Amino acid sequence: METFGVVIRWVHYLAASSLVGVFAFVVLVARPAAAVAGTDGVRLLAPLDRRLVTLARWLLALTLASGLVALARQATVATGRGFAESLTPATLGAVLLTTQYGIVWLVRHGLLLLLGAFLLLDRDSHDGADWLAVRLEGLLLGGLTLAVFAAAGHAASAQWLPTTAMVIDGVHLLATGLWFGSLLPLAALLRWSATLPTPAALPVTAEAARRFSALGVASVAALVLTGLYNTWEQVGSVATLFGTEYGRWLCLKLTLLVPLLGIAALNLLVLRPRLARAARTGAAGAGLANRLRRHVIAEAALGAAILAVVAILGVTTPGRHAQPEWPFAFRFSWQATKFLAGVQTRVAIGSQLALLGLIAALLAAIVRRRGWRWVVVAGAGGVGLGLAVALPPLAVDAYPTTYVRPAVPYAAESIADGLALYRAHCAVCHGVSGYGDGPAAAGLSPRPANLTGLHTLHHTAGDLFWWLVHGIPRSAMPGFADRLSVEQRWDVINFLRALAAAEQARELGSQVVPELGFAAPDFTFTTGVGEARSLKDYRGERAVLLVLFTLPESAPRLVQLSEVYPSLRFLGAEIVGIPLRRPREVYRALGSAPVFFPIAVDGAEEAATALGLFRRDTSPEGGRPDPPLPRHLELLVDRQGYLRARWLPGGEAGWRDPAAVVAEVERLTKEASRAAPPAEHVH
Repeated sequence: METFGVVIRWVHYLAASSLVGVFAFVVLVARPAAAVAGTDGVRLLAPLDRRLVTLARWLLALTLASGLVALARQATVATGRGFAESLTPATLGAVLLTTQYGIVWLVRHGLLLLLGAFLLLDRDSHDGADWLAVRLEGLLLGGLTLAVFAAAGHAASAQWLPTTAMVIDGVHLLATGLWFGSLLPLAALLRWSATLPTPAALPVTAEAARRFSALGVASVAALVLTGLYNTWEQVGSVATLFGTEYGRWLCLKLTLLVPLLGIAALNLLVLRPRLARAARTGAAGAGLANRLRRHVIAEAALGAAILAVVAILGVTTPGRHAQPEWPFAFRFSWQATKFLAGVQTRVAIGSQLALLGLIAALLAAIVRRRGWRWVVVAGAGGVGLGLAVALPPLAVDAYPTTYVRPAVPYAAESIADGLALYRAHCAVCHGVSGYGDGPAAAGLSPRPANLTGLHTLHHTAGDLFWWLVHGIPRSAMPGFADRLSVEQRWDVINFLRALAAAEQARELGSQVVPELGFAAPDFTFTTGVGEARSLKDYRGERAVLLVLFTLPESAPRLVQLSEVYPSLRFLGAEIVGIPLRRPREVYRALGSAPVFFPIAVDGAEEAATALGLFRRDTSPEGGRPDPPLPRHLELLVDRQGYLRARWLPGGEAGWRDPAAVVAEVERLTKEASRAAPPAEHVH
């Protein structure tokens, strides 16, 4: 049934695109080109015009028929039953009236029926307003039916701005019809023009080629721009482009597009100028016209193959919504390699070579002076040489799961569970704090890795997942597929990422430093009055001061913060208290102390465990393998969700005066957004 559905979609795309192209070609190319030969040319165009209108009628019938079959197939998909059981008035009515597919289907086929009425009323006239009106109506209605199809495709479920995505996809479909649909009519015109009297044949052919080239360039420009947007919208990354079924089909589409564009470029840059020159000089041009016709037929064949891929993409889950499986044993990473010896120099030299080669090739192709083709070849060689110099140093090992999206969010509950699992399975080798100094480390070669290093953050979560499942070759690191469930593996990975971030965050003090910050783990909590919140709820709206406290020791500090709480709220900040002990008893322990900001009760233990990892500082105490959790800790998170500053009482003076906290929050409010909000999952 899936193959059948793809075939029906392909036939429908072919017919609908060609229908638009026929009318566009007659109005924008054929009629003006025939006019070059004067009244005789327009009169001689009549048989070709009749054939093209007849073709349009057949294409309209095929579009309607394939649309009916597609509706029947959609009914079977909706009901999960066969054709016979699905083709009932109740089922078809439900599909047509209660689904977006059905509503779009009704609109499109209503427009097609209206177009059919116009074609039936065509009086076979080739002069005057009636002729033009019928063909313009055909172009308008056919174009609308093609563009509206976007409302029933993947664009309708776009993650961002679905209306914009549908409009852009509609333009993409319309441009396809204008270009691809005009190819076979152009081949027919080239054959027809060869039958014209000798003085008129070549000028008509040259004018048709010129006008079609203008239509093609505009259509291809629209296809490229809208195609780039659609690729970003439906794929979103290199990982999903190469690592998902949707992405691989899209790569095939792009691969087929390359020779098609090559043929089109040859027609535009070589054959069309030669035809125009032959038309001006009266030289023989029949061979050029025949060669152009063969090229156009080849373009049409490649276009039909591309539409077949488009039909497959229409029933394939978009890359953004599928788990990628990376097919290569390497990937390129600037973050992981930029500090290695010689990398920055090679990348700088290689990128400059590639850029100069690209500029030279583009300028030569645009200016087209004598010997320009050799300059283009040399420029392409420069691009290749530059990439050969710049890219190899950026390559790092990769695995099938390198770009897999974690199944568990980067949140406090997962990190707390990961900590318990780490201590049970990993600490014996990697040490309680991840420094690679566990009890069993001394007898291992190579020694266990220091998991708190920056390299842990440079590896993707998928890399870590692969090692947790399969182990690391030529080391004592075993696989844990038989001991940890999938969810538990992600819990361990979330803990390791938080552990490494906490180690790198040791430089954070009580003053905000531009461009220095670490994604704060999300956590959900319930206040004493039963209000449920999460740290992520504040993103984009407020900075948050997280106060991890112990009673009664922290009570005076909580009162101090309550005094400046109105000022912080005015600046666009919030305070969230997180008790480190007995959270359900915190309000009773506070008694009558005037504390007005929200305090976490449910969820406080997990939040304290995860955020407590950020207790280390640069002091000797902070460098101990497992420093005790302090009695009080304050963390400042900016509006994007990044941890930007912190204060531990007993160390630097920092925020002993609450006015200093207000000053740092005010500094954050004046700061431009430093980065996109952290993803829900580690990457």
